[in-house]
Amino acid sequence: MRPGYRTNPISIIRQIRTSQHVNQRFKSSKAFKKEAPKASQAPTSTAPPPHPATTPPSSPPPPQSSPPKPRRPILLYAWYGIVLFGGVSAGLTVRNFFHPALPSPGSREDELALAALTSDADQLDVVKWMRSQIKAAEDTEDSKGNGWVELDVRTHIAESTDDEHSTTRPLTSQTLAGSRALGVQRAFWNADTRELVAAVWIGTALSGWPTLAHGGAIATIFEDCMARMIVGPDAPLGMYTPTAHPPPYIHIYTYTDPQSPTDSAPRPTALSITYAKPTYSTNFYVLRANFSHPRRPPKAPPVDPEPQPAKSWLPSWKDLTKKEQGGGRAETQKEMVEIIGTLESEGGDLTVRVKGTFEVGR
Repeated sequence: MRPGYRTNPISIIRQIRTSQHVNQRFKSSKAFKKEAPKASQAPTSTAPPPHPATTPPSSPPPPQSSPPKPRRPILLYAWYGIVLFGGVSAGLTVRNFFHPALPSPGSREDELALAALTSDADQLDVVKWMRSQIKAAEDTEDSKGNGWVELDVRTHIAESTDDEHSTTRPLTSQTLAGSRALGVQRAFWNADTRELVAAVWIGTALSGWPTLAHGGAIATIFEDCMARMIVGPDAPLGMYTPTAHPPPYIHIYTYTDPQSPTDSAPRPTALSITYAKPTYSTNFYVLRANFSHPRRPPKAPPVDPEPQPAKSWLPSWKDLTKKEQGGGRAETQKEMVEIIGTLESEGGDLTVRVKGTFEVGR
């Protein structure tokens, strides 16, 4: 040992601990190497192999599923639906609200339309049947002056050959004239049964809603027919005006100036209308009307065209035409006339039922 060298006891302790730690790691690694071959040489199983006869058959492999088909997105179908709905809505809107202007009465277009309507009206089944009844009645000797007759109607129901130089019914003859409104009608009257049957055209101008006839226009048509029945089929309506008398103020229709421009046809004191089904415009309808009070015994059995008048499916409490209509005047001072009318489609479906009450002088 060299002189002057001193041994530090702390450093000696650190060296001893480090050498002991290294020796322990070395011994553990040797032990792991010795045990590893023994574990690899050990048998995995001591059970004997299964006999081939007792071996269960292996299950077949599961079928391979086909790849899923690609699904179209739901948004694509929604887009198709929106486009279809928008196209149909736009088409109906343009058709019903932006249609071309209707022809004015008296124009060239209106004359052509009236000619086509005249041909269509003559081909209606009810018109053919009524004319066949008139022809059959004319062939018999005892039917002169009886049975059905066709009224001379040029543009609307309330018009006769005596109206050449008189203003009658300005509402129907001027405002509602032409193919756009009332167009062409065919009316038939039975003097024995006091019945009126008419084929009525309802044009586009009478629509209150697209393709639906206005209720007020239907009421005007019935009022025209009933007024014709009150004054008679051969009398011009414009020549009769109501004149007021002292109490009880009974209105009596008297003959006046034929040139009078006043709409002087008799007006009903009450008019009840029941709209059973929608009435569509641009169609022909069959109008029937007859007196219900006072009843007049017919000279011959009534003749009705086919098909028979349709029956109303409405209950009695909903049908306004089945309710009693009363006036505020004494029944002893006046005579009330009641007329029942119906409007039917060409197929016989009842659409409107009307009851009108008229006050006539004794």
